[in-house]
Amino acid sequence: MSLRVRLALFIAVAIALALLVQGFLGYASFERLQMGNLERELDAYLGRIAGLMEGRRGPLRMPRMDRDGDGPQLTSPNPLERFRLDHERPALFNPTPPGTIAHARLVRGQTVLREWGSFPSEVPLSNSPTPVLENNWLYRSVRLGPEVYLQGAVEASQVRASLAGYQQTVLFTTLGVALLGALAAWLLSGPALRPLQHLQEAARRVADSGDLSLRVPPEGSGELRHLSQTFNQMLERLSAFRQRETEFTRNAAHELRTPLTAMRLQLDSQHQGLSTPEETLSVVQEEVERMTHLSESLLTLAREGRGQRVGLDLAQLAREAAQKAGASYQGPERLEVSGDPFLLEQALENLLSNAQKYAPGASVKVELEPASDPSFVWLRVRDEGPGMPPEVLRRATEPFYRAPGVRTPGNGLGLSVVAQVAQAHGGKLVLTPNQPQGLVAELWLRVTGPS
Repeated sequence: MSLRVRLALFIAVAIALALLVQGFLGYASFERLQMGNLERELDAYLGRIAGLMEGRRGPLRMPRMDRDGDGPQLTSPNPLERFRLDHERPALFNPTPPGTIAHARLVRGQTVLREWGSFPSEVPLSNSPTPVLENNWLYRSVRLGPEVYLQGAVEASQVRASLAGYQQTVLFTTLGVALLGALAAWLLSGPALRPLQHLQEAARRVADSGDLSLRVPPEGSGELRHLSQTFNQMLERLSAFRQRETEFTRNAAHELRTPLTAMRLQLDSQHQGLSTPEETLSVVQEEVERMTHLSESLLTLAREGRGQRVGLDLAQLAREAAQKAGASYQGPERLEVSGDPFLLEQALENLLSNAQKYAPGASVKVELEPASDPSFVWLRVRDEGPGMPPEVLRRATEPFYRAPGVRTPGNGLGLSVVAQVAQAHGGKLVLTPNQPQGLVAELWLRVTGPS
């Protein structure tokens, strides 16, 4: 079921529910009003009958309630003596209210003594003073004495017809308005949901073809426009990610093939007797180390910042790395932080190795100090070598990027790994020229432990 159909059905159901609730409340009020009027007419009718039985003149009134409250009684002390209860008495006048069919009967026990009008046979004998609606008649009784009561009934067919008509009006009105609401929602939701349809079509085309260059026109307003823009941004990021992944895979395959080719050529040279076993073993060992370093770098990049943080002394780690590389160290004796010691050690080794390769013989210094932002520390490797041109500085952290004209052996992953390690520790790698010459590689590391 489409969203447009769902929206139309939802609006139709909402309208129907609202009208039904309103109709139910109106019906309850209308029924209460109609039944109240009918009960008042019945009471007035019984009052007239009682007045006739008492021979009373004047305003009509209901018999007073007896003391025990089980029903009204005639006001005359001996009404039955004044009213001759014999079947030979001529028929009495039936004071039916205008426009109403009403009947009454005087009953003793289960015997009907007198009737005013032709009392309906479907109304049972009952001395209950509570009004009862049954078989299109509303009836109740007035107690006149022991086992003697006056039962009256008024026809309620008109009231029931009015109530049935009210119900039909509510139902037909609800059905008609709900259908009109659904139709209006169907017509109006088409233009409103058009941006969503375009988004759905674009998503389907991307899923079918894998073409990430598709874009959705930013139509509509509010959430739909924002959704289209977010979808386009997602496609742009996926496209860039795919492009980087493709380049990364191609470069990784190329870098892995290079040492394999070198080892194969060296082995062929030995088989042909052009090189000694010692020379072959040396070349194979060198290429294996190169492949090991390359695989470790690729593994670090593949971890995407998922390091295992533990408490460590960053000052000791930096001091030992500097001492191992023959560089000087400047910083505190101890600096407790939370981080991945393997990743941080690898990042420092890469920076020091780059400094030794690209600035041979130049002074190299490792510096560690708290940053101006108390949540970070700075770990720098400063050299006084030739440095990098601005264009190379901007792209130096890209995987497999190598500056044009550089003949120094390498795979172009060293600074990429360092940048990935910095991101894994909530920081970044900043490359700036050293003064008066050289390069400063500055690692911003977020301190998550005591510093």
